[in-house]
Amino acid sequence: MYFIHSVPVSEPLPCPSCGMRLGELSQTGRVGCPECYRHFSERLNPYIRRVHGPAAHTGRIPKSAGEQLYRKRQLAELQNALQDAISRQEFEQCAELRDQIAALNGGGETP
Repeated sequence: MYFIHSVPVSEPLPCPSCGMRLGELSQTGRVGCPECYRHFSERLNPYIRRVHGPAAHTGRIPKSAGEQLYRKRQLAELQNALQDAISRQEFEQCAELRDQIAALNGGGETP
């Protein structure tokens, strides 16, 4: 399955490393080299996110990493949720998220 269907074939700038053009990429669905990901990132990233989800690892946290890593991940998730709620102007949810973030930063429990 090819994931870049709507990409125009007439891309003027090929990859500086391997010379692959965006039209070739849209036909094969494969990049030519690691530099292609950087060169075509503006076009590729939305499709990659749609297929694979977020770029950050969201697996389980090993016990040896401790509470600090868990708290850091939780804080990042809450801050992302807060930004989304702000953009949607859901102010009650913003207040709840703000309180949860403050509790995590203060080291206390969430309300």
